[in-house]
Amino acid sequence: MTSVAPRAAAATSVASTAPDPAKRVVAAPLLTRYPGPLRCALTVLTGLLPAGRPKNLVLRLLGHDVHPTAVVRPCVLFRVGRVVLGPGASLGYGTVVRGVRRLELGRHALVGQWNWLTACPAFPLAAPDDARRGALVIGDHTAITSRHYVDASGGVTLGAFTTLAGARSTVISHGIDVTTNVQTPYPISVGDHCLIGSNTSLVPGCSIPDRCLVAMGSVVVGRLESPGHLYAGSPASARRPVCGEYFVRTEGAVRAIAT
Repeated sequence: MTSVAPRAAAATSVASTAPDPAKRVVAAPLLTRYPGPLRCALTVLTGLLPAGRPKNLVLRLLGHDVHPTAVVRPCVLFRVGRVVLGPGASLGYGTVVRGVRRLELGRHALVGQWNWLTACPAFPLAAPDDARRGALVIGDHTAITSRHYVDASGGVTLGAFTTLAGARSTVISHGIDVTTNVQTPYPISVGDHCLIGSNTSLVPGCSIPDRCLVAMGSVVVGRLESPGHLYAGSPASARRPVCGEYFVRTEGAVRAIAT
């Protein structure tokens, strides 16, 4: 929860070039309530087991959609509505998934270690037909590296071949409206082939178009208008066009080369 009300312009901003989260999470019926205590406890225990096909099978028996080739390392899956992991997708050690209505990782998508992925269940339960609320949808070959905080209360969508890089970035998709004294969700969307640096803050309702580089320590507010640009500052603004192999690559992993 954040104590700062998002700007009015951010309330309805969704980048036209970014994936529509409402279209990405309709593969299964929406939940009208969260899992009961027994299923919740069994999912928590299963999440702590070593990775392997038997673990994936148990998760499928518990109602999740986990591909046999996905890798679910020991992590905490607490009060999670549904986990959807595509072929080769991976959840890292020590990551906590709490209160998320739907966690979806595309083909070869990666969530690294010690991340905190959370959502306030009140928002999806208040609007069960809104597929975005409480959903974290991660596109094909996209990565969340390590030690990030993602609040998916209003819905967060990361496009394909995108990286939430480095560490300690914060993504918040709901806030307190000080005028009305209520908490309100605002979806966040990030396009394809984006690279978001360490210690970046994504404010409720913001959106980032395709092929953008967001500099370390930036604060993204509202709708960024120009695809293919470097954004930096607080609030982040366009500085110059960017180009390079990262923004056109067709493989998920970024090569590590010793120099």
